[in-house]
Amino acid sequence: MKRVGDVRQLLWLLQRYTGPYWCAVGLLLVGSYVATAITALFPVLMAPILDLALGAPIGAAHDTPAVGLSLRNLGATVFDWLGISSVEDRFRAILLLCAVYVGAGFLKGWIDFGNYLLALWIRVRATAALQADLCRHLLGLSMSFFSRQRTGELVSRLDADSRAATYGLETIVTTVLTAPVLIAFYGWLLVGTSPKLVIAAAGAALLHSGLTRAVRGPIRRLAADQFSALADVVARFQESILSIRVVKSFGAEAFELGRLRRALQAVVRVNVKFGAYKHAEEPARSVVNYLAEATLMALAAYELLAGRLAVPAFFLFLYVGRAVMVQVGLLGGAYTAIQTTLAASSRIDELFGLEPTVKDGPESIAEFRDRIALSDVAFDYGGERVLSGVSFAIAKGDVVALVGPSGAGKSTLADLLLRLYDPVLGAITIDGRDLRTLQQASYRRLFGVVSQEALLFNATIRENIAYGRDGVSDADVVRAAQIANAHDFITELPEGYSTVVGDRGIRLSGGQRQRVAIARAIVGKPQILILDEATSSLDSESERLVQLAIDRVIQGTTSIVIAHRLSTVMRADKIVVVNRGTVEAVGTHAELLTTNESYARLYRLQFAEVEALGTSLTTTTRRRGEME
Repeated sequence: MKRVGDVRQLLWLLQRYTGPYWCAVGLLLVGSYVATAITALFPVLMAPILDLALGAPIGAAHDTPAVGLSLRNLGATVFDWLGISSVEDRFRAILLLCAVYVGAGFLKGWIDFGNYLLALWIRVRATAALQADLCRHLLGLSMSFFSRQRTGELVSRLDADSRAATYGLETIVTTVLTAPVLIAFYGWLLVGTSPKLVIAAAGAALLHSGLTRAVRGPIRRLAADQFSALADVVARFQESILSIRVVKSFGAEAFELGRLRRALQAVVRVNVKFGAYKHAEEPARSVVNYLAEATLMALAAYELLAGRLAVPAFFLFLYVGRAVMVQVGLLGGAYTAIQTTLAASSRIDELFGLEPTVKDGPESIAEFRDRIALSDVAFDYGGERVLSGVSFAIAKGDVVALVGPSGAGKSTLADLLLRLYDPVLGAITIDGRDLRTLQQASYRRLFGVVSQEALLFNATIRENIAYGRDGVSDADVVRAAQIANAHDFITELPEGYSTVVGDRGIRLSGGQRQRVAIARAIVGKPQILILDEATSSLDSESERLVQLAIDRVIQGTTSIVIAHRLSTVMRADKIVVVNRGTVEAVGTHAELLTTNESYARLYRLQFAEVEALGTSLTTTTRRRGEME
């Protein structure tokens, strides 16, 4: 049943993604059957040539009387079709028929080439449509899915698996649908000639069928293993390159090469096994064909010597018998090759079968009017509880700071506010509407987000700032960069706003990337800003510049600021102290210093560090002065 389901899934994929090109598919089918008809014509052309060359009578059925068309009377029947009862110059007639034979071969060659180009045209478009749909489906999945997956593996499945799933089009149309027609036609001629001789062809067909059954299971399993191993290698390559700064900083090139070598060894092993199974059938099929041909020759020779088979029919039987073996072998090989396609389509189906855990609601939202409220919110990532009983509100126009130690749940709260996840208990509402009732895209358009790690795309600064916002003008981009304190350093670059920043923005410094990220967050004039540890990984000068930018962008905007450094949030309208997954206290800076020990302790520790740093700098300056 699973095999039937997999075939049904493959046919569904082909129908869905080749359906829009049904005219081209129909033309491909016609072209394939025309090529098949020309192939079937070759023995028909060869029969009169053999009759002429071997001196057989012209114009009437000859040899032992036969009922219907067979190889015994094929040449004579062709002459009857053409209305030819005698030939004066046999060699000239042979040359003419040979020219027709070559012309048919020339025509078939070009039709085959046209079929290949047409199939390629259909396949590349079907693959592109499949990849677009699969990418759209994956982008619609929730963050919980991506947190479990490696990016490189998903990229490999989008690329290699999608191409393999549509690769079977040529095989299905040009072999699976046409080879049986040729086998049936040739078999009819053979049966009409000598049923005894067909035993060899039938035995060969059974042997091919048994061989196909023996290898199809391992080939399909190994094809799936091959896709998995290749995906693992792609993931390793991507992780190594994206983390190249860490790799080099730790001198871990040899370590990374070791991990990559192990992944490549797995690819080598599965490729060798896959190739062995896939291509071991080729010599096996050759042996079957040679055995069948030898049997055919022996039986045909026996019939010839017994006087029951004429010489032209003898040669035709050998030609047609071999042609049958070729078609049976192609059909068996095609069936084996389709196992790879089935493995790929099964993996594609697994991805399409995934459902987002965060689902769209029926309503849209275009404006934030009053407040966002969290009521008894609890959340976990499938294991230990991360947040529990969280309740507070964010009023329109307020700057709300979330503070607390690392791992307290501040960034998780930001993810819940963005509805990247849904709480397992409680509810989050905006203007009294539960987020679960809203469409995610319209809701998230209310936000501008700056995360701790400013990830930029390998594009120009202008494109990065305008990312995801339709109708943004160059003036809007410049305005956002000026507010984000980024315009000055951008204009100093040789190509200004047209500077390509490299993968993940690697050509810019950390502070520059963060300021570009702030400009990206505000260029669409969002109604709510989330700034998640936007200065935590910067040096002092970069932090100062980014902090100036933050102070500008939060003016007059509803802002949610997450920061370790209390100096960032002391002027917030409301500070929410998060500790061990719960909200300990909510208030202003002055209120929390006197009412919340956790906040007071954080304040004392940070300002003690500042005082210690100031003392150290003063001492260093004094010592330098004494030395001078």
